[in-house]
This record gives sequence, structure tokens and C-alpha cells, in this order.
Amino acid sequence: MINIIGLGPGQFDYITKLGEKLIYTSDVLIGGKRNLESIENFHGEKIVLSTNLEEIVNYLKENMRKNISVIASGDPSIYGIGKYLSNNIDHEHLNIVSGISSLQYIFSKIYVDMNDVYLTSSHGKIPDFDYILSHKKVCMVTDNKIGPHEICKEIQGRNLDKVIVVGENLSYANERITIGKAEEILSVEKFDMSVVVILDEK
Repeated sequence: MINIIGLGPGQFDYITKLGEKLIYTSDVLIGGKRNLESIENFHGEKIVLSTNLEEIVNYLKENMRKNISVIASGDPSIYGIGKYLSNNIDHEHLNIVSGISSLQYIFSKIYVDMNDVYLTSSHGKIPDFDYILSHKKVCMVTDNKIGPHEICKEIQGRNLDKVIVVGENLSYANERITIGKAEEILSVEKFDMSVVVILDEK
């Protein structure tokens, strides 16, 4: 069986009990270097996730008899590896274990409900900001090309009154959550890879 397990937003404390149990009964763990390093006292084989996902799929198909867990940050079904593996491996061999996403985490930290929120990402694509900013409540996973500064410029260019929340290194010791209007966010020199929440002003 191939498990796809969400580790939560960062700290291992946020993983589900089921996810933890499956990890420690696996023969092989596959994941990013930082994620693998967060799992201590694992006695099986660890494989650092390649950027070539086709290689990972081939490995999984060739090792179906092993108990393998692919670990992912947050929830693997929210802009994670879950979609790719679900599209390329027979579902009878897959078990997806949801995790707490960075999106869920940041909403809990700002005491805002997630009802009717529009979820999106800027990874590997050019967002349709006219559509995105038409929503009252948005949460976006960003990358190093389109991040908080670019989002705020799009908001300013449309003369919109929005509150922006930028969450960096969520759940880690160096977590930082910055809240402000577009001009205030633009005054911050640099942000790490982040999750951005965009809210209509109340």
C-alpha cells in the first residue's frame, strides 16, 4: 500500500495520530529533505523526493509490495502531491491521509472562519487577479515569483480596500504573521515563502 500523508503545516506535533502510526509502520518514507528530517527514530529507508515526479511514480509502481509512505507538507490534496499521484497510480493502491494545511492553520491564528473562502495558488501559473480579488475571502499559497508584494500591487492597481495577512514559516519557532493594508505590506522589505489571506475590509 502507498500512503500519502499530510504532515501538517510544519511542526511534527500537528500530524494526525493515524498519519504518525502509518509513518512508523512503513518500510520506506519518501518526502522532501526538511520533512524527512522532522521524522526521528524511523528505522526504514528514507528517499528524498525528486523534482522529477515521474521518477517517483515509476519507483512506486515497481515497489508495490512494500509499505511506502509519501509525506507532504500540509494536506497533500491542497496544492500538494496528492493530485499528481492520484492521477498516475491506481486508487486501489493508494491511501490518502489528510493533514492540517497551512491554509487552515493561518485562519485559526487570525480567528477568522473559513466559510466560503476561495482557495488558490500562484505556483507555476499566472493568477487571474480580477477573478481572485472579486471574492470577499481568499487564501493563496504563494511562490518566489508571485508573493505578497505582487499581490498587493494588484490590489492597489484596482483601488480595492483589502486587509492582507501574510503567514511565514507557519508553526515553526520563527513563524511570522503580518497583517495590514496593501501599502503596509509593501513597506516590508522581504517575505519568506508564504501563505497570503486577502479579506474585504469590514
